[in-house]
Amino acid sequence: MPAGSSSIRVAVLALEGCVASSVAGPLDVFAMANRLSRDQGGGEPFTTELVAPLAGPVRSFHGLMLGAARVPAPTERFDVVIIPALVGDLEQRVAKRSTTDWLAGQHTRGAKLAAVCAGAFLLAEAGLLEGREATTHWGLARDFATRYPRVALKPELLLVDHGDVLTTGGITACMDLCLHLIAKQVSAELAALCARMLLVEPGRRFLAPDTVHATPRDHGDTAVLRAQEWLEAHLSEPVTLAGAAGAASLGERTLLRRFRKATGDTPLDYVQRLRIEAARRLLETTPRTVEDISQSVGYADTTSFRRRFKARTGLSPGSYRKRFALR
Repeated sequence: MPAGSSSIRVAVLALEGCVASSVAGPLDVFAMANRLSRDQGGGEPFTTELVAPLAGPVRSFHGLMLGAARVPAPTERFDVVIIPALVGDLEQRVAKRSTTDWLAGQHTRGAKLAAVCAGAFLLAEAGLLEGREATTHWGLARDFATRYPRVALKPELLLVDHGDVLTTGGITACMDLCLHLIAKQVSAELAALCARMLLVEPGRRFLAPDTVHATPRDHGDTAVLRAQEWLEAHLSEPVTLAGAAGAASLGERTLLRRFRKATGDTPLDYVQRLRIEAARRLLETTPRTVEDISQSVGYADTTSFRRRFKARTGLSPGSYRKRFALR
């Protein structure tokens, strides 16, 4: 931290039903950053504390009581507010206007708001993600997209940073979030020191490639289900919206609208996702060449396949095989 600069105030929010590690983790990471900075002859860049909407201990989702949480004054301002991951009844969690109003007030006063996993629902409920990209846990993506259609959800991303609001895609991503904030608020060198000390791979931007994206099939739209089955059966062939619409006995525009509502994808995006999933399994379990796999999952152009594979998984096909192939 530069000499004479003030400490960066970080509030870690404790909420009923939170994941305890997404509260304790940030506290530990920022404490480690202070220690390493001090060891390097610098000051302690962060002042970090646990805060809560109400006085008294907070019960995490598995019963651990989080104590020493302070209720901040209504006009108090922090530099960074960490919103934890939540488990349980999200409808009940986001309905508490006192919390979302407090977050909106912190944002108005200039705080950076950083949400871990399902904490993104609170940012969206506060109206801070409209018209922006965001991420959350892949298992919550469908509910999030339905509830907040004006947010451009990117569940394949580990972290989305708009400067004033940040979202992450998983509980353990709180470590990545904290390292990212340390790099931005203090220095990349201090973030790298913390990453080495904590054995966290720095610079990740995509979720782990072995994350399984559930394919919605219980949506109740039998026409869309027929289209899904047709697309899956013709995965390795050229597919068109007209072909899927014919299988569903719907017009193309009607299928597009109903398919997106039922699955969260367009029919062609759905095919791309299925093809990449099929390619991943082949890379994990077979010695087939990348070119052969590309052809077998419906990509005539191997260069296009490589580009799409990396865009979805964050790794090239070769790097993915080296890391995840079953030996």
